[in-house]
Amino acid sequence: MTEEDWRLPIINYLQYPILPYEKRIRITTLNYLMWNGDLVRKSKDELLLRCMGKKEYMKVMGEVHEGICGAHQGGRKTCWLIRRYGYFWPTMMKDCIEYSKGCEACQRHGPIQQAPSIPMSPVVKPWLFRGWATDLIGKIYPASSKQHCFIIVATDYFTKWVEAKPVKFTTSQEIIIFIK
Repeated sequence: MTEEDWRLPIINYLQYPILPYEKRIRITTLNYLMWNGDLVRKSKDELLLRCMGKKEYMKVMGEVHEGICGAHQGGRKTCWLIRRYGYFWPTMMKDCIEYSKGCEACQRHGPIQQAPSIPMSPVVKPWLFRGWATDLIGKIYPASSKQHCFIIVATDYFTKWVEAKPVKFTTSQEIIIFIK
């Protein structure tokens, strides 16, 4: 299965502009030109970026992300660096983000928590037994000697008192008995 090169319609239009082409291709081609046999894109800051096919840009992404001078930057920074080095393809940002997310070294050695930390807000209750947190743990394998597979746990918010009871089944009747 060969994937069609995204550059072909643009190159064809630039080489043979008199043939009938779709309006989308005619408009898109305004940002491109042929220079020394290569397709280049004019960037917003007037730089010429060399357009690349899939094989080429996979190699460039690998070099920039994890090559000899690569620092295992995130996807956005990798994309920024590739543009700075003078390369372009339409799906750069998406491809760079996917590449950096799939990098095994980044997954092994990168930060564990990526979400911003927020201060914890304690649950304050004014007196004993005013509020409880209840949870069900299970199914536990293997079951205990008495065939208990679940544990019902309740904690008082004020005193942090914990009550736990092993149960065989998680029926509403078992939960009601535990709470009473």
